[in-house]
Amino acid sequence: MMPRHSIALVSVTAALLSGPAFADVSEFSSYDECILESLKGVSSDVAANAIIASCRSTFPETAPLAAEPAEPAPEAAALAPEPEPPPEQQSIRPEEAVSAAAAASVAATSASGENRELTKEELRNLKSTLFGFTTKYQITFENFNDAITITEVTIAVWDDLDPRGLKKYTKTMHVPPQQKAKVTYEVIYMGDDEGWRWKIDSAKGVPLAN
Repeated sequence: MMPRHSIALVSVTAALLSGPAFADVSEFSSYDECILESLKGVSSDVAANAIIASCRSTFPETAPLAAEPAEPAPEAAALAPEPEPPPEQQSIRPEEAVSAAAAASVAATSASGENRELTKEELRNLKSTLFGFTTKYQITFENFNDAITITEVTIAVWDDLDPRGLKKYTKTMHVPPQQKAKVTYEVIYMGDDEGWRWKIDSAKGVPLAN
């Protein structure tokens, strides 16, 4: 008995030999004639592609250009990183915009007067409310002074169990008289909640012109 793989090989060979005989493409006078005549009776995509390639090679001056690469699939296009906009068009995070606006306001205020340390009385008129969570301290400052704009506040943070670990943090701001502003401080949190303390250490401001 003939082995099974030998039978399969004979069947494939017979199928190839029984297929239509392809014409010699050099017998045709143009690319169109080569395609029309050579593809008659051809049902295999592989054979058709081979004929098209042969006709294109024989008649390159009249053959159509090869198809351009297809557009990338929507999924692939979505995965491609978008080009970064030029620096002047890049978006600014809200906290950066607030800091930039505060710095500009401080610069304008400082140009109109002397930026100085607040007196003890002025410091007592600067009230604060803290919303703190680990390393972020959101503090609302209310300026109850009538004649000075707050431009800078330094806070002190420490742990009662380790007073030597006291640290100070300074933020620029713009708080006119009888107004308030919310400012976020990034602090280094080292102690536990029960022993953690903070206070306004110092502040600066610009007196209003008389």
